[in-house]
Amino acid sequence: MKYYLLFLWMALARASPYGAPEQACASMTPGHGFYPQNGTSPFIAMPLTNEIMQNSFIPIGLSSMTSDYFKGFLIMAFSDNSSEPIGKFSIDTDGKLISCFNGTDNAATHWANDDKSWVMLNWIPPYDFVGLVHFRTTFVKNASHYWVSIESDPVKVIPFFMPSSAVHFSPTSALGLALLILIAGLF
Repeated sequence: MKYYLLFLWMALARASPYGAPEQACASMTPGHGFYPQNGTSPFIAMPLTNEIMQNSFIPIGLSSMTSDYFKGFLIMAFSDNSSEPIGKFSIDTDGKLISCFNGTDNAATHWANDDKSWVMLNWIPPYDFVGLVHFRTTFVKNASHYWVSIESDPVKVIPFFMPSSAVHFSPTSALGLALLILIAGLF
């Protein structure tokens, strides 16, 4: 009986009802003492667009494709040529941010292991990043059923550009003068 209680205590201590610890960053596994599921995940990370401009953000929905609920998650963003997560996340009430591999807020996880069918969060690319990014998410249904590092469809981060007419605006040109008169007339 003592060994059973010790095993139960160890299993509960390794579970993360209040979100993934930073120690889970490298493997993206919850450390529940069970093997991950090999089949198709019933849960997905859905970027709500497939292209964004630099210095903007992308909403991402974590969702169930069935009637199943998930209790936990850990999500990070990776470029094609990086093994460490990039960018930053923001999340409201459904989770919390953690910092992996000396980054800052570059991963998001649950803060409570209640049933979830949808979680919304935002990701912001690094300031100078241009390229493809994939979101990898671990979903936890329960202690013994979890799917590790499920990859999303790619999102393309494109350069931010300023139209040449905006860069060369001159208040002394005919167009510039007309715009100034129009704006002044509004006040």
